[in-house]
Amino acid sequence: MCVCNVLTILQVGAERQVSFDNGLDGSVAEDCFFAMKAYKEGYSFNFVEGEMWEKSPFSLGDFVQQRKRWLQGILLVVHSKDIPLRHKLLLAISCYSWVTMPFSTSNVVLAALCPIPCPPLMDFICAFIGAINIYMYVFGVVKSFSLYRFGMLRFLLCICGALCTIPFNILIENMAVIWGLFGHKHRFYVVNKEIKQVITV
Repeated sequence: MCVCNVLTILQVGAERQVSFDNGLDGSVAEDCFFAMKAYKEGYSFNFVEGEMWEKSPFSLGDFVQQRKRWLQGILLVVHSKDIPLRHKLLLAISCYSWVTMPFSTSNVVLAALCPIPCPPLMDFICAFIGAINIYMYVFGVVKSFSLYRFGMLRFLLCICGALCTIPFNILIENMAVIWGLFGHKHRFYVVNKEIKQVITV
């Protein structure tokens, strides 16, 4: 669950060979589906250092809808028969850590309210799920800010500020997961990023 936005830069030959035309299952998280298919075909990936300006969702509802769509789209990629499990195993681990987030979050509350013995394996699974989610969030935060442009102090302050939003982010992610699991998987919600102009007289 990264918070960074990704701009995909491709070789023309790769785009033609892999194609973005991947049917209904490949249209919700099209960049993820393309990446997994390209990986299957032997293509490699890396980060290109750079910056882009992108409008984030302006409302809480749009933000939850966006997270829900990403979850549903990645689930469709993980369950696709077009991509062998060995090529999407790490994606599946990350996705199912995201999907089971409501269980790991509720375990924190329930463990405090009902302190009953828990098998070590269950403790490990809950800790692993939490660690994966925190890692993905921190990774996304670090990739969202430029050390070169911000300087060390402002960069660290932005990282700390983003980390302070983790409790709020956990709440949003839980809402998106529950809604995403029970909602229509192929519905593509378009986030409204237009600013309404206020006309003053």
